[in-house]
Amino acid sequence: MSVGIAENNSRVNTLALGQSSQQIANSRRIGFLVYPGCEILDVCGPHDVFSYADIWLTRFGRSETGYQCILIAAAPGPIRTKCGIEIAPTHTFREVGDKLDTLVVAGGCMNVEEAREDPNLVEWVRSTAPGTRRVASICTGAFILAAAGLLNHRRVTTHWMFSELLATTFPLVHVDSSPLFCRDGNIYSSGGITAGIDLALALLEEDLGPALTLTVAGTLVVFPRRPGGQSQFSGYMKWNEAGPKRADIDQLLAWILGHPGEDLSVAALADRMAMSPRNFARLFLSAAGQTPAKFVDRARADAARCKLEQTALPVATIAEECGFGDAERMRRTFQRLFDVSPHNYRTRFRSPTLI
Repeated sequence: MSVGIAENNSRVNTLALGQSSQQIANSRRIGFLVYPGCEILDVCGPHDVFSYADIWLTRFGRSETGYQCILIAAAPGPIRTKCGIEIAPTHTFREVGDKLDTLVVAGGCMNVEEAREDPNLVEWVRSTAPGTRRVASICTGAFILAAAGLLNHRRVTTHWMFSELLATTFPLVHVDSSPLFCRDGNIYSSGGITAGIDLALALLEEDLGPALTLTVAGTLVVFPRRPGGQSQFSGYMKWNEAGPKRADIDQLLAWILGHPGEDLSVAALADRMAMSPRNFARLFLSAAGQTPAKFVDRARADAARCKLEQTALPVATIAEECGFGDAERMRRTFQRLFDVSPHNYRTRFRSPTLI
């Protein structure tokens, strides 16, 4: 962070956060598509990222193009979100015109099914997308983009709980439930709910650089680049639902996912659980639906995927930090689980903010 930004950031508590920033000429126009039952955090989380960026641009006296956020709905009038809070759209489909810089489609978990089957909404997305610089989905908003045909043959993510449904409903879409967000061309997608904030921060960094992004993240009290991916949740939940509940195994699963670089051999894990290796392996398989070795391999591979996407660390360093011991063992694991080498995986899926 530059000295000037650091000095101004130290005075964040003196900023009148409730006041609007000055209008910046030639603003990037960010349109949020909302509909009945949409997830309010899918809207207000990313919206705040761009709003605070505008505030800090003005405070720092920077001349770069800022943002103008608008809420878009099919018709005028309040929209009742999933949690019951109503929001007021600023524009209808007819009023938007063709000057959107970025289209952000909110998710709605269970309510997105009705939205993706609305022909007027889907057609508006389909016809609007070609005229925008980039299109993004938050959480299950990916279902709407998929219904509009925008995700065919693209790698996308969505909330891990809905990833299998997205993949089976739209077989031409390459669904990866692991990352918090990903990019394929000018199409961006994020995982569940709060991951929309992670995606918005990445878009902000693309536009205005890491220093301002760090300041905005500090204002929101979130990581500028959150460690890990959705696999830290989906992996645990998937295997945790496989068999009878055991609190001690549940806790061990969570610990393994958070400590991939530790000694995770059967002997070490059994010792941690105060069990014999044979008894531990039997109980683990019953509770988790996987052998300890398979669970550990996948946990380490998912941790390594996140580092390959989100850091510039050498492959050998990532292999060591994630518990593989050496790059060759990590390469063999990647080939077995993902049918791709770590190097090729990074080439294809590295975060655009690191390029």
